[in-house]
Amino acid sequence: MALTELDVLDAGPSRPARVVPGVPRPVRIGLVTVLLLVLAGWGLFQAQPWQTGPAPTGLRLLTDGASGLTWVDVDTGERTPVTDDATSGGRERADGQPATVVGSGVVVQYSSGDAAFADSVVSYRAGEPPQPVGEADLVVPASPSSVWLVVNSDPPTAGGAALASAYGTWRSKVFTVPPGLQVKGATDDGLVVLQGVFRGQRLALWDPQLQEKVRGLGRVIGVREVSDHYALVSTGCLTTGCSTAMVDVSTGDRTDVATPMGWFDVSTPRLVPAVDGVAVVVKNEAGRTGLAVGPPDSLTMVDGLEPALGAQPLAGPGGWLIVPLAGGDVVAWHEGADPEQLRQVELSSDERVVGVSG
Repeated sequence: MALTELDVLDAGPSRPARVVPGVPRPVRIGLVTVLLLVLAGWGLFQAQPWQTGPAPTGLRLLTDGASGLTWVDVDTGERTPVTDDATSGGRERADGQPATVVGSGVVVQYSSGDAAFADSVVSYRAGEPPQPVGEADLVVPASPSSVWLVVNSDPPTAGGAALASAYGTWRSKVFTVPPGLQVKGATDDGLVVLQGVFRGQRLALWDPQLQEKVRGLGRVIGVREVSDHYALVSTGCLTTGCSTAMVDVSTGDRTDVATPMGWFDVSTPRLVPAVDGVAVVVKNEAGRTGLAVGPPDSLTMVDGLEPALGAQPLAGPGGWLIVPLAGGDVVAWHEGADPEQLRQVELSSDERVVGVSG
């Protein structure tokens, strides 16, 4: 039976008092000291001040080269082949973007060999055999475990789109994509599409299930990238280059990309959803390259980093950016990082980074 305050105070002739044994003061002091030492030790273990060099990133890079697709661990340099002749069965990968990182796996498009047929789509995940996903002209990630499989329209014939597991376990019905729409990406609310031709093209958000336009997003020249709930679009082109804007697909807000004063862009900007902005390689009059990151209308220069001329940084999870360097290698950078403490990954001359996974 539990001892209460009443047990101690309400003792009488017929009820002997019960005494609560106390903990000796030296024991209490010892217990508190041990607890403080344990907490201090755990904090020291977490901080690990004895470690020198770059902090771990937890990133893996998907590279494409002569030997096929390969995962490269940023922290250890360990390489794990994804595809080779044995896993691909000798099939030829499709042109353009042949591999897409989806969660911890990779979805690869293999050419059908006939323009009348869509590419074959296969997924690869560590420890599992390759899994057929379906057929598509375009693969668009929808979540860490699913993709949109899009077959382009060929006017006057309509196209189609189906939501499918990235690992080949399920697939939705095929939704019609009208002949006048070109699918460019996807968000949680629907498909990002272009409607019209060249200078008359308009950006829109399309609900494939209801077969209706959710939101008009204005006139554009083209779509460069769709990620999270943003689209990076070309808004006009001259002989000196094309102007770029970032569109918030959920609101329709549009912000032009403006390079910092004294710098001009020498690569196509890339979306960085973690900072609600973009990253772009720029150059000054002295010929020095730099990296500008942030909201599109207030980009700031990154100290101590000189990317390769014309290189395109690639956004990864957790705000990380993979930035190509002049020598052909890449470096992992994030906001607040010490330029002297960045992880650098060596690549062979025929390799390029095509994706990042956390």
